Amino acid sequence: MKKSIKGIVSLFVITIMIAASNNIFSQTATTGKNYVDIKTSAQCGSCKSAIEKAVNNVDGVKSAELDLETKIVTVKYDVEKTNVDALKSAIVNIGYDADEVAADAKAYENLHSCCKKE
Repeated sequence: MKKSIKGIVSLFVITIMIAASNNIFSQTATTGKNYVDIKTSAQCGSCKSAIEKAVNNVDGVKSAELDLETKIVTVKYDVEKTNVDALKSAIVNIGYDADEVAADAKAYENLHSCCKKE
C-alpha cells in the first residue's frame, strides 16, 4: 500500500513539474518574442498607411498592422535583424509618438492637419 501511495505522489509531482515547465516555456515564447505592440498617435487612415509603411521598411520586419481604434501597431520582426528601439525610431521619425517616445518635432509639424494629435 505504501508503494502505491508513494507511486501516486511521485506521479503527481512529476505531472506538476511538467505542467510548470510547459508554462515557463510558453511564457518565454511570448516574452522573448518576435513581435511588439507599440502605442502610436495615429489619427486617420493616412496615418495608418504612413506608419505601416515606415515600419515595414525597417530591415527585419515581417509585418506591421495598425489598429486605428486602439492606435496600436503590432509588428512582427526578426529579433536577429532589428529591435524595438529601431521600430519606435521609424515611427517617431515620420512625426508620430511611439509609446513613451515623442514624435520628432519637425516631422510632426509637416504632418497634414488631420494627422496631428487632438
